[in-house]
Amino acid sequence: MDEAEADFTRFVRERGAGLLRFATALTGDRYRAEDLLQAVLERAYSRWSKISHRGDPEWYVRRSIVNAAKDGWRGDHRRNAVIARLGTEDEGVYLPFDEYVTRDAVRRALRGLSPGQRTVVVLRYWEGLSEAETAALMGVSVGTVKSQAHRAMKALRTSLELVEEPLAGHAGRRS
Repeated sequence: MDEAEADFTRFVRERGAGLLRFATALTGDRYRAEDLLQAVLERAYSRWSKISHRGDPEWYVRRSIVNAAKDGWRGDHRRNAVIARLGTEDEGVYLPFDEYVTRDAVRRALRGLSPGQRTVVVLRYWEGLSEAETAALMGVSVGTVKSQAHRAMKALRTSLELVEEPLAGHAGRRS
């Protein structure tokens, strides 16, 4: 095993799970995320010595994941189910009922976001990137990130408020 191959193997071993979670959040589907990550890593492997010597290889791979996900979304306009299976990796795991209901509500709310809005939410609020870092990773302006984040959070608030209303109406009732 040469040095570049060993470095690549170490990178995937150390960062692979986090990259898969990231890809799953972007695509909304664990299986699509695995395919997307596999394709990105295959391309990165053939150029690993260049990628690793340029600077931050994780940044390069994350940017490649975002770009590959965007390419997939362009084709998804023919299909409505962008996040049809988000969270199915939790099947068979015990969750308290309230936590399960909350996760389900959030997943349904995320389904209503455009792919760009969902990407901004994942990068800004899940990955904790700054607006500038998010813009650089997505290849858009900081203004686009701000407007997408604003619209996404407004849509999420509205969607989650609608979920809460039926529950609030039953809070005072006794059976």
